[in-house]
Amino acid sequence: MATHARFLSSVRVIAGLTLLSRLLGLARECLFGYFFGTGELLSAYRIAFQVPNLARRLFGEGALSSAMIPVLTKTLQTDGEDASRKLVGSILVSLVLVLAGGIVAGEIVVAAWGFFSGDAALSMTALLLPYAAMICTVAVIGGVLNVRGHFATPAAVPCILNLAVIVSVTAGAMGAGLDDAEMMRVVCYAVLGAGVLQLLVSLFMLRKLSFFPIFANWRGNAKLREVMGLMAPMALGLSAVQINTLADNLIAYWFVEIDGEQRGPAILSFAHFLYQLPLGVFGIAIATAIFPVLTKCATEGDRAGLAHVFEHGVRTSLFLAIPASVGLAFVAQPLIAALYQHGDFKASDTVRCSAALMFYSFGLAAYFTQHVVIRTFYAQHNSRTPARVALIMVAVNLAMNLALVQVMEESGLALATAICAFLQVAVLLVLLRPNVPGVRWMLLWKSLARTLVSTAVMGIALTATVAFAPISNPLIGHPVARVVVMVAVGVAAFGITAKIMRQEELAELVHRK
Repeated sequence: MATHARFLSSVRVIAGLTLLSRLLGLARECLFGYFFGTGELLSAYRIAFQVPNLARRLFGEGALSSAMIPVLTKTLQTDGEDASRKLVGSILVSLVLVLAGGIVAGEIVVAAWGFFSGDAALSMTALLLPYAAMICTVAVIGGVLNVRGHFATPAAVPCILNLAVIVSVTAGAMGAGLDDAEMMRVVCYAVLGAGVLQLLVSLFMLRKLSFFPIFANWRGNAKLREVMGLMAPMALGLSAVQINTLADNLIAYWFVEIDGEQRGPAILSFAHFLYQLPLGVFGIAIATAIFPVLTKCATEGDRAGLAHVFEHGVRTSLFLAIPASVGLAFVAQPLIAALYQHGDFKASDTVRCSAALMFYSFGLAAYFTQHVVIRTFYAQHNSRTPARVALIMVAVNLAMNLALVQVMEESGLALATAICAFLQVAVLLVLLRPNVPGVRWMLLWKSLARTLVSTAVMGIALTATVAFAPISNPLIGHPVARVVVMVAVGVAAFGITAKIMRQEELAELVHRK
């Protein structure tokens, strides 16, 4: 019960701070839409920013952090704090050296390629590459803080980046009167400044918790080799989504042309951010909070506890993801119109973005569950199985992208992402079942059935709202009013039905006890 309570408490802390970060991110996206619309310049920035984002998944909070947490947890239990601090020091030094070499090589390649092509995406990539080293280091420190039971700082540091971008865009457009190209360059510099501040805050928190890394004799740490051995396959397993997202953006940049401009990545990114809102606030919060608990159970040989925590993570994920998926599909168009359709963001952009958002949202249940399932493998020091599955899914996603983009343009890329997410989760669950024998699968199916019933009632209520309150209705015809009414109806219908059906997940999320 104590572990269960700590897990829910951690989820609330992470979700609350992540929600704050996502709200700031939403303000950032609204500013991007107002000043840049879905233009080619914003598309170039989106591709450039994907590079440090992919590095973060490969070397930071994804692979390296996930490989480190089981080893660091075990080292703390068996060897004490000094040995653990030496391990963290070894990891950080190795990470910085590898990333420094990669950034130098990347700058040379990008500079040579950009010199001949003059592509805006390449020039911004060169400018943003150093951010990869900073954000990866911050992500690893976040994993260390999570092992120490501290979740607030890792969940809060993204706010720094969002605030920096918001200030730079606002000051550049309204204060300095910069043109779009100059303003985008200021945004890139703001990202680099935010990375420095994020790193300083994270290091300060390590010192405050008396767990600052020990860097002496970093090359002779045997545990470092164990972490690196786990990391290699984890890099692919946890970064598959980011690899697919980068592939989506590149294919959209090359294959989708709107009014003579390469605007596909900008359209996808606006939709991508909105479906990531529930995933980032709740899905990542659940996975982040559950991973140290899963690791502890696996390390102690508590197979019943491992099964119970896995069950709880999956039930909670599906309870939140399924209604969010249906709700987003219903409110996609008025939501995008309310948030983005101002300034340079036109009504035609709203139509295209809302279609992509609907297809992205179909996969929410898979995106949520995927994080829990993969971390259950990792808690048992099995990183190869998710890696093999991810490698197959990356190939499948690429093939589907190239096929669907021809007939559905950027919406086809979103649909391919959702389909591949479900395929990946299905295969992983089949492979996981023999490794966690104590899971009560019938309980999971019953919970899923109740959630589907509650979501179906919500869908009926939203369909009735659309039918009896058309857009021409002056009371709810405005996009903001329409979103508010539909969200209120959907939440009420789902919540009341879940309450009547006595779903445990609702009580656990609402009541602190």
